[in-house]
Amino acid sequence: MSLSRKQFVSATALGISAAAIGLETTAEAQRAPVSFHILKPTQYDRAAMLRTLKGGGAHKQVFQSVSPLVAAPGIASLYIHMQNSMNAYQFSLGTSKLSTLGVVLGSSIILALNDNAWTKYGIGQAFNVDATNDYYKATSNLNLSAAPDDPNGVYQDWSAQAVLKRGGRFFVCHNAMTAVAFVLSSKMPGTTLAGILADFEKSVLPGFLVVPAGVAAIQQAQEYGWKPFPII
Repeated sequence: MSLSRKQFVSATALGISAAAIGLETTAEAQRAPVSFHILKPTQYDRAAMLRTLKGGGAHKQVFQSVSPLVAAPGIASLYIHMQNSMNAYQFSLGTSKLSTLGVVLGSSIILALNDNAWTKYGIGQAFNVDATNDYYKATSNLNLSAAPDDPNGVYQDWSAQAVLKRGGRFFVCHNAMTAVAFVLSSKMPGTTLAGILADFEKSVLPGFLVVPAGVAAIQQAQEYGWKPFPII
């Protein structure tokens, strides 16, 4: 069950059916495009979202990740870009620290899910990434007193946990979670969109906050002064 990133990004961006991206689906799935439940303010942590958007200080950057690009085995492009930007501000530019916010949408929402979800739904095989979500897990002891060039220190640790330790934040798009659940349910007999989506909602990793729509979150971030950087 392998899905190309290009196929999946196109499908989730347009909200079209799994059949349109060449997956074998039931007749019912072929007839019905995916629909997105529009979250009400009481159905997600709106207060936490706004605290992040309104905070951040003088220097803040939002990173838009649509596809779970991998820079090297075990290294997600999103996290290494966030770390490199924070390192430059903290150690090279002579400015105050940089606040970072990663917004995962499209197929990148798999980065926000724990290993139970990755294993249960074969996410590694489906998206041609590692078998488990080792991109999240720290490779250092997360000690902030480490030297910047210590290869085993937190500043050379390209994981989500290292970004979080330094104050970075992450939003995960609920619409994209729905789209991923739809595509997987169309390919996996005995599953449903609702069932997979419920599993996803219970499998979100610590440090990732579910928001209604990643595209809107990126726009809101810019309205609050966050400068955008796309992961491409």
